[in-house]
Amino acid sequence: MSAAPTPSWQLIGDTLCASGEAPFWHAREERLYWIDVPLQRIWRWHQPSGRTEHWDLPQAITGMAPCRSGGLLLVMADGLHHAAGWTDTPMPLASVPGGTEGSVVRGGRCDPWGRFWLLQGASPSEAPSRSGTLYCLHTRTAARPSLIAVRRGLHDVLGWSSSPDGRSFVWCTPQAQEIEQAMLSNPGRWPPELSMPITLARFNRPASGTSGAPALTPASDRPSGGAMDQAGRYWAAVAGNARVVCIDAQGQTVAEIAAPALQPSGLCFGGPDMRTLFLTTARAHRSGEELAQYPLCGGMFALPVDAPGLPTPVYWD
Repeated sequence: MSAAPTPSWQLIGDTLCASGEAPFWHAREERLYWIDVPLQRIWRWHQPSGRTEHWDLPQAITGMAPCRSGGLLLVMADGLHHAAGWTDTPMPLASVPGGTEGSVVRGGRCDPWGRFWLLQGASPSEAPSRSGTLYCLHTRTAARPSLIAVRRGLHDVLGWSSSPDGRSFVWCTPQAQEIEQAMLSNPGRWPPELSMPITLARFNRPASGTSGAPALTPASDRPSGGAMDQAGRYWAAVAGNARVVCIDAQGQTVAEIAAPALQPSGLCFGGPDMRTLFLTTARAHRSGEELAQYPLCGGMFALPVDAPGLPTPVYWD
């Protein structure tokens, strides 16, 4: 593991979110987008002007992605919606099949072929279970594009990212305290076929005598979001010990950076050269003692890095 220099995180604006999540960089607009899940709110920050603005929605939102047309794909409580522009009325796009009581739908990201991936599973606060189903939304070749189940029996999926060649996906599973990887057997084809995930790295120590993925410590840590760089390394926001780690394709930690807030929750690369790492954090449920130590919990932060990230893939609508 390399010894990272002392980082210098920059606070973006003065917004403190209850739980900032799902950030992405919109290169065409030169804007950073993210959501505040408890407040049902979308935020965006315009880098050239420094202006920050928000959009309050009538129902819960758990994910989103930019669209090729310039609009937004929104993952909301009652399904997938399309908004033609900022603050435009979201229009129904696809319904997610009914899940079990207490299940939630969490947005992922688009792949290099313009399809959107999302997970329906148990609430992250529930005990670890593989009750999640990963879905893929077809490109919008029809008014109501097809949404199909690709892989069942998954943990909660956060920080979903495609490899540089689009042949594999990597994501965080906070419940299991692991980072997993799965392979696409037919990249770009429909319907997609995804292998069973393997553990790339784990944050809980394996039992004595076991082997497999490298263990990252301490055991209380939970990876809560991540993003891939152009070298195929996965950067993960780790809650519990307030840090960001970078792992290579073999699951080995190659860098570790202290986070500016106790509950880092999401990552993306952005900026004109894609060499800025943006980090969302959460403020909800933090104690007075924790906020005294980390007063900027809930803020959005930026950090220059040497490795450029992958451009944000868009939904082909």
